[in-house]
Amino acid sequence: MPREHGKDGEFVETVSLENVLDVFDAVDGPVILSADVADTLGCSRETARRKLNDLYDRGDLDRRKVSRRVIYWIPEDPTPDTVGRTQEARDTREADAGEDPTPDRENPVEDGAESDPVEDVRAYLERENVGPKTAHGRDAVIEVVRLLRDRGPMKTGELQAELFDRFGEHYSSERSLWESIRRAFEDVPGIEDAGYGKYGYAGDADTREALGK
Repeated sequence: MPREHGKDGEFVETVSLENVLDVFDAVDGPVILSADVADTLGCSRETARRKLNDLYDRGDLDRRKVSRRVIYWIPEDPTPDTVGRTQEARDTREADAGEDPTPDRENPVEDGAESDPVEDVRAYLERENVGPKTAHGRDAVIEVVRLLRDRGPMKTGELQAELFDRFGEHYSSERSLWESIRRAFEDVPGIEDAGYGKYGYAGDADTREALGK
C-alpha cells in the first residue's frame, strides 16, 4: 500500500482515486467491491470504501446493493440488472471453488465449540423484543456485535461506514442509520463503550453470562 509520513509523523495512506479505478482492470468482471480495492491496493477496507464513495459522489462510478454488499461499476459499463447477475455469478463461482464469498464476515468459532454467541444475541433480541423493531435495524445491531467480536474495538465512524455498506438502502445517511440503532446498545449483551468514541466487545464469557447461558 502506498504510504508516507504525515505531519504528525504517523503513516498515512496515499491511495489515489486513479489507483482505485485501475482495480477494474485487475478483477474478473465489470464490477468491484471495497474488498477488491483493499486486496489489490493493500489498503484498509475503510479507505477503500471512502475512495469508492468519493468516486461515486463525483459521478465516476455508480453503485447498487446486492445481497449484503455494495457493488460499484463504471456507468457506461453494464446496466444495474446485468451487474447484479454478474456479481451473483461471481459469488456462485467462489462458492463452487470452496471459497467464502463474504470473507469480511468470518466467524472464529471452532468446530465442536459452544454455540456462536453472536447468534445467541440475535435469538435473545428476538425473544425479548429488544432493540430496533425492523428486521434490518435488528440485523444492523447484530452486525455491530459481529464486527466488534471479529475485529476488536472500533471507532464510531468505522462502524457507521461498515453498516452503511450493508444496510444503506434502508437509510438516508450513515448518521440516520446510526441514530436509529445506537440507543439500543446498552440493552444488547456483548456491546460495551470502549471510551474515546469507540465501542468494544465484552468477550464470549461475559456475553454468555449476560444472556444467562
